[in-house]
Amino acid sequence: NLWGHGDLQRRCRAGKAPPSPARVGLDCPSKNPPARRLFPHKPELCLPGPARRFPVAAVDEILRDVVGSALREQRYEAGPCREAARDIAEVVKARVKELGVPRYKIVVVTHIGQLGEQSLQIGSRCLWDPGTDTFSSFVFKNTSLFAVANVYGVYFE
Repeated sequence: NLWGHGDLQRRCRAGKAPPSPARVGLDCPSKNPPARRLFPHKPELCLPGPARRFPVAAVDEILRDVVGSALREQRYEAGPCREAARDIAEVVKARVKELGVPRYKIVVVTHIGQLGEQSLQIGSRCLWDPGTDTFSSFVFKNTSLFAVANVYGVYFE
């Protein structure tokens, strides 16, 4: 006789901890969903926010290291730069995931363009919770190209 997942989510939003497994039958005898729907082995399901904040300083360092080492001597050529942008995004995402921050979705966006006498503005929009979600950004330039790499850490409730 256990609480259902929906009941657990409602209690979490209300700031109440889930009932202990020993008291479940007493708390709600009329609602007895299957046992697989209660997650007593995952107490983080009822946390009001992230147990650990997204490590922006560490991600900044990863961006500086990966983008700088990949593009330091690179000249702008459309084909190779397209592949480099993809490779940089994959490497950055893998290294950020190695930091082991639970319950954050990691989104990495990398732009590489030719450096000339043009201007470029890059914008992004998404649903955002300023209390838990954050980002890290890095801009790189050499004599022939520029790169902008953004990492978004979006807390997954």
